[in-house]
Amino acid sequence: MEMLDINKAESILMGLLENDSDCVPVLNNLGHMYGRYLSEWGKAIEYYERVLQIEPDNAWARDERRRYQRLLSYD
Repeated sequence: MEMLDINKAESILMGLLENDSDCVPVLNNLGHMYGRYLSEWGKAIEYYERVLQIEPDNAWARDERRRYQRLLSYD
């Protein structure tokens, strides 16, 4: 993602998610990618929701989800 090869990053992350659909780091990275790099805030929120289902106390995912929910409300 940092090198802005988003297609490759997405492909790698989705492959990792196939191996473990509850992998919190992968879900967080997908949320980050969809929110920051693709501006697909609804999709980012979905990934952060999945993180919070697994780890309800995950403050980072909660804060990021809240941020993207605010952005959606401005649209």
